[in-house]
Amino acid sequence: MNLRYRAFSLIEMIGVLAILSIVAAIITPNLARRISRLNGDREDEALTVLAEGLTRHVRTYQSVPGANSWVTNVSSLTGLSLNDVRYVRPADTATARVYLIHPSFYPTNAATSDPLYTQASSGASSVTNARILIVSCHKSGLTLPVSSGKASSASVFDAIWNWNWDVSTKAPPSGWTGNWTGNGEYLHVQRINLAPLFNHVTFSNAEFPTIYPSIQVNSASLTLNTTSAVDTIYLQGTALRLFKDSGAGAGMDFSVRVETAVNFLYEDGIWRVP
Repeated sequence: MNLRYRAFSLIEMIGVLAILSIVAAIITPNLARRISRLNGDREDEALTVLAEGLTRHVRTYQSVPGANSWVTNVSSLTGLSLNDVRYVRPADTATARVYLIHPSFYPTNAATSDPLYTQASSGASSVTNARILIVSCHKSGLTLPVSSGKASSASVFDAIWNWNWDVSTKAPPSGWTGNWTGNGEYLHVQRINLAPLFNHVTFSNAEFPTIYPSIQVNSASLTLNTTSAVDTIYLQGTALRLFKDSGAGAGMDFSVRVETAVNFLYEDGIWRVP
């Protein structure tokens, strides 16, 4: 039997290449968009983990990290490496996440800015704008127009806090630079409102001024309840130990961790929650 071998003609090869080009033109943009969406979804999940780690740090250590320490503190609570916390892509230093603090964040430490706040046994007098943003971008070469630390103004912070992704306009937060026009799809904003972690606690002494029971906050020294009422604000997780008249020598009524607003009343020689 004679076999005849027939090669592709130039016209046939050109036709095949043309078809492949058309298919590639259709598939490539869709594939790129799909990869971008997957990267975006992965970053949203990562930011959720970081926010949970930050919240756990605040509860555990009674301290709110500043811009210089947030990476280390969140890393220790989540088990992630420093670069996994600091960057969207750990090997790419151009993908640093931004830790943005409301410029009027309160309470704050008087002498230092990092940590932002460390709880003392006296607690806080008030809470205002206790909000933090973790901002990131999953597209290479697209630089965020804000830097870690306190925002330059409340309006800059609020523009990001109030921003929502609009698929029709792809707009970034208001006031952002021109290279972000239509690139809002690459932006990720994790909002962290720490205000719910601060709880009002009241100690009322119905036997004032005859008797002065004692209170211990975390591992601090005992303090006497020397007024008829003390109204303060403690972070969730704060450990309280309430003692009878004359302090520890008179015995402890009970211990509790602050999880919500609560009132304590000292009456008839004991502490109780009315």
